Amino acid sequence: MTIDSKGPNRLLQLLEADYSAEGFQTGWTEPSVEDPFRSLIVLFDGVGEDSRDIQLELCFLTDMEDAEAAGICILQAFVTITEDVSSEFYEQLLLLIVKLNTVLPLGAFGLFADTGVVYFKHNSLLLLSNEDSSNVKAIDTQNGLILHLHQLYMEALLRVSAGHESAEQTLENLLL
Repeated sequence: MTIDSKGPNRLLQLLEADYSAEGFQTGWTEPSVEDPFRSLIVLFDGVGEDSRDIQLELCFLTDMEDAEAAGICILQAFVTITEDVSSEFYEQLLLLIVKLNTVLPLGAFGLFADTGVVYFKHNSLLLLSNEDSSNVKAIDTQNGLILHLHQLYMEALLRVSAGHESAEQTLENLLL
């Protein structure tokens, strides 16, 4: 997909208008060499036990010309949960992530070992032939589920990321 594609960018603009109208803070990141995606950023507050802010990044994957020609685009939802996690906690964190990912209805938690970033990512396939309102509603519903998963599991990931609990202790507390 090209960055200037009207269909996917129109969906992001409609999402921004809807979230802004509901009082959510939104913004944009423009593509760069390091990050080739134009992303809509939506800030959700009060998530998790400690009422943290979640910055949800929504973008359409680039270099998908064949898919776009067929009327398909792929939306990526991405949340950075924490950064600069010490490598001494990677083993426990990965044990927790693997277990959590087996019970998630969509998406996955992950760890970038080179930067210590703990994240959540989900890609969804959208048909550009659908009505814009149908796609926007589907994306919003999906985002609600993503926020719910963070409500359930974000604090556990943060505790293990900081070395405050082992994966086993956290899983016992979560009753998975």
